[in-house]
Amino acid sequence: MSNQSLSRRRFIGAAGATAGVVAVGGGIWATTLRDSVEQSVLEGIGSTTSTTTTAAGTGAAPYGDRILVVLEMAGGNDAINTLVPASGLYNDARRELALPANELVTLSGTDYRLHPALTTLAPYWDDGSMAAVAGVGLVDQSRSHFKAMDTWWSGIPGAPSRTGWLGRWLDATLEGPNDPLRAIALGGGSPALVGDKTLATVVRNPANFSLRTFPDMDADTLINAFLDTAEPLAQTPELAAAQAAIPSTLEAVELLATVSGDIDETAVFGSGPQRGGESVTDLLQTAAGIINLGVGTRVMTVGISGFDTHADQLSRHHDLLNDVGAGLAGFFERLAADGHLDKVMVVTTSEFGRRIQENGSFGTDHGTGGLQFIFGPGVVGGQVAGELDLANPVNGDLPVVLDTRSVYSIALDWLGGPTDEILGGPHDRLGLLAA
Repeated sequence: MSNQSLSRRRFIGAAGATAGVVAVGGGIWATTLRDSVEQSVLEGIGSTTSTTTTAAGTGAAPYGDRILVVLEMAGGNDAINTLVPASGLYNDARRELALPANELVTLSGTDYRLHPALTTLAPYWDDGSMAAVAGVGLVDQSRSHFKAMDTWWSGIPGAPSRTGWLGRWLDATLEGPNDPLRAIALGGGSPALVGDKTLATVVRNPANFSLRTFPDMDADTLINAFLDTAEPLAQTPELAAAQAAIPSTLEAVELLATVSGDIDETAVFGSGPQRGGESVTDLLQTAAGIINLGVGTRVMTVGISGFDTHADQLSRHHDLLNDVGAGLAGFFERLAADGHLDKVMVVTTSEFGRRIQENGSFGTDHGTGGLQFIFGPGVVGGQVAGELDLANPVNGDLPVVLDTRSVYSIALDWLGGPTDEILGGPHDRLGLLAA
């Protein structure tokens, strides 16, 4: 190696002082690399604006050690077939889609039953670490995916917002230098993490989160090329920001390789086969690995899609929920084994629910009132807040009886706040947050 060459670890440490908080557009970043590293390929790496911080306090774990994981179920999860009401109206509305009563999972203390694919979650209900929020949504929310997701991610009904509800919290609690590993999106770039001040790491597929080269290019060559692009910093702000992103990029790549249990040079810079997958189970195992590394991550989103079940819902929804149930159960088991179960809260979200009546394609169309779950040591579980009110539909939809921002408020309170100023509150905590 030449006297300018450094190992990957030394490169990260030496160049780290140049890291800034400016988010870089993908086009500028890709152009900078193409100009400096001929025939190299940068795959699987993204970034979005967001922030990180530390709070102080007491509880199941100190506020500064607590971690929030948000499972985003994109497409509009069907609340009624996830948490089935004990009502004859259910079978009347869903003659083809109604789940057999003898297959449903009993939830003690309620008149609701759980989809059989979520059987693995019943123990968390029974031990009081799982609660349900039913009939949840935002006033006058749209049935359009795009408009509904904008509101769902921002937590601000009405006018469009450039920031997400988590991004604003991260902005408000930023202390010291920004660290993009303290806010991570797995499975996609969640706009909920978008803030004004800071940077989050976005990993669309952990298996592809690597700097990949052609077989005849070795790691040293690529590192040298990165060193050549990293300094001196350009006068153009956009290019300087791209240069400043190099250390954080390599640190994030190294982190994901470590979580995969493979941290040698070929794992991070190699041209071999890709690893892993994009299921809930895979993504949550990656999340558990990141938590176990203790790199200071405070917020993670896990994004999955497929819940837009307009047709053939029975089998599709079963497979989706089976992955969710198995993924969450495996995640909690891993956290318990690693000694981290007491410091993680999980909240599920989805942009809206489905219509009460099934459609002619053995599916359900976009609706309003939805369902979310909350898990963790800060939860007063074993209860359903709100209701799935089939008897009083609003234009054929479940009525929205609880504000989505109540769920967000519980999550931000768990992290140590601030909460109400982030969400335009105050909002009812629904009796679900332990003192």
